[in-house]
This record gives sequence, C-alpha cells and structure tokens, in this order.
Amino acid sequence: MYFEFVGGNLALDFANTVHSHGLADPRDDLKTGPDLMAWGAQAGLVGERDREGLWRRARSQAGTTELQRARKLREVIYQLFAGVARAGRPAPEMLDAFNPFVREAMTRARIQKSGEKYELGCDHRVRPLDRLRFEVTRAAMELLTSGKLDRVRQCSGETCSWLFLDTSRNGTRRWCDMQACGNRAKVRRFRQHQSSDRKA
Repeated sequence: MYFEFVGGNLALDFANTVHSHGLADPRDDLKTGPDLMAWGAQAGLVGERDREGLWRRARSQAGTTELQRARKLREVIYQLFAGVARAGRPAPEMLDAFNPFVREAMTRARIQKSGEKYELGCDHRVRPLDRLRFEVTRAAMELLTSGKLDRVRQCSGETCSWLFLDTSRNGTRRWCDMQACGNRAKVRRFRQHQSSDRKA
C-alpha cells in the first residue's frame, strides 16, 4: 500500500490514514498490524533491519494490541487538530485525552546530540512500533507548542477530512492536495457553471 504524506506534519499525516472521517463510510488505511508497519516504513520510522521481526510481530496478538493503541492515538490526534482547524484552539477534553500519550512518550525520551546541537529523541532501546508512537506523539506536541496552530486546516473537499499545515505565503490554502481535492472542486464548479448556463 502507498500512503500519502501531504499534512506537513507527521502527526497530521498519521491522522490522515482515515479517509472521509465522520462520514458513514470512512476508509481506514490501517486495518492490520502489517499496515501500521508499512506506514512506519514509508514515514521513515521503521528501518530495514527492523522489518523482518516486525512482520512476524505485526501478525501476532501483540501486533493487534499495538495496532489498537496506535489507532487510539490517531483518533485523539485527529479530534485534537480538527478542533484546532474549526475553532482555532484544541478542545480542553481532547488535550486531556492526549496528555496520557505525552506522559507515555516522555518515559521513552532522551536528550541526544545531533550535529552541534542537542535534541529530544527516542531511546534507541525502544521497540520500533513504540518508537513510531513516540515520533507521532512528539510531532503532535511540537505542532501544539509551535505557535502555528492558526495554520492548521481541514481540507475543503466535499468528502475529504484530511488535516494539513498551511505553509502558503498568504495562508489561504483550502485543499490537502491541489492535484486531488483541488482539481475535483474545480471540475465540480465548472460543471455547475455549465448546468446554470444551459438553464438560463
């Protein structure tokens, strides 16, 4: 499976593994443990040497439990930032729901050297799928504390629920992907215009 990374932030990309969230027939890209592992690999969070053991684990009961925990984190992140996109700030109850994931991530954190600087990272002894949750949680934490919440958007596509960080100069981006949702909106407007012309 090929995953799209158009959110501009790892946590938003993780939330976007559900399509048409909130509608009657949402599509979930993370149906199985191997799906979660494949997303982690494409996101650059699961290394080549981790994959063989992870394939076996992902198909086990432990893998199912890890998938459930990851999907719970995903739902909290979606609700958190969808609230930001709609109201400009996260709902207090969603912050309360997110904070246990922050505490869990901090138990796996370490300060490490990166070039000439130091940064918050994940302990190298942490299992790969735990590291995946750590990195997604850290990305959400960084966005929440970045001062960029006014740039969090939800796609204006008719059936699209995807979230993205608007990095356009004037801050007026409306679609998660201009080539997909943006073009569909243009085609829809063109057809509506043609229909109106015929009726006139």
